[in-house]
Amino acid sequence: MGRLRMTRAARARAGVLGGGAMVAAGAGLGLGMAVGLALGGVLLVAYCLLLADTGDGGGP
Repeated sequence: MGRLRMTRAARARAGVLGGGAMVAAGAGLGLGMAVGLALGGVLLVAYCLLLADTGDGGGP
């Protein structure tokens, strides 16, 4: 069995997704479900911006 190889963008995506899920779950449990859902929405926007920034496109 070899080591799992991931690109830099894949590591960034996995980290943001995992961290965002943990923060949203913690806020949902501690502050109420409405705050957890709002925070999850903000983190989803940040995740989409990260994907746009770390994508493999040939932009400037």
